[in-house]
Amino acid sequence: MKKLISLLFSILVILASCNSDDENNQDPQPVLPPEYSMAPDFDDFEADANQRNQTIENWFYSALNVSVYSAILKGNLVIPVTAFKATIAQEPFYDLEAGVWTWESSFSANGNDLSIRLTADVVNSNVTWKGYISSTSNNVEDFVWFEGASDIDGNNGGWTLYESPQNPSAWINTEWSRNEDRTEANATFTIEKQGVLEGSFIIYNRDENSDYNRSVEISNTQTSDLIEIDWSSDLKFGRVKSENHFGDSDFHCWDENLQDVSCTD
Repeated sequence: MKKLISLLFSILVILASCNSDDENNQDPQPVLPPEYSMAPDFDDFEADANQRNQTIENWFYSALNVSVYSAILKGNLVIPVTAFKATIAQEPFYDLEAGVWTWESSFSANGNDLSIRLTADVVNSNVTWKGYISSTSNNVEDFVWFEGASDIDGNNGGWTLYESPQNPSAWINTEWSRNEDRTEANATFTIEKQGVLEGSFIIYNRDENSDYNRSVEISNTQTSDLIEIDWSSDLKFGRVKSENHFGDSDFHCWDENLQDVSCTD
């Protein structure tokens, strides 16, 4: 009996030692980049065709321009964007063999069932991210549909999203950041795909201490226009500036009911 107890104790010591060694060999777990770094929330500009009339022209013009970026994410880039969102609520595990943190999840996009394996390779305070996407229905296996880098605390970083396994070229690049208390954040999305929109960008900003706590700046290379939009995500009032559209450099405002009003500042 003493020998059996001694043997069991030795096994427990060995297992504990192995677990301790495994934990010591793990890189520190990085903070996931924020969801807005892939897709800002533009629900405030969900356009209703029945709402369009002369009294909400300022809001509607803003919604139309925001919809250009939203259409890119909801169309060409819906798979990598949906894939990243699917990982946010998942608990990661540390892959000792590969030396990376890993998030795994299943999701659906464009009528297909897919899976995502997001890895984070930590070196000192820097993290390299890779999103491997697979789909048996489309014969896709571990295609790196997006990749990026960030600091380990999740305060700044960038992404590159690719078009598709058939055309694995960069579609859009993102640079993002946020402050320590998460009250301020920004992201710049630049279209890399060759064509009429190449070089176009949208800059998204969030400032919870401002009356206009959301803003975007849109540069459209196709129309040579620069559009600035500020709004309150809580109260829904806002303003827009576009010299091409309005013929002046002034802001044009709307109120909480989306009605056109004179700007007071």
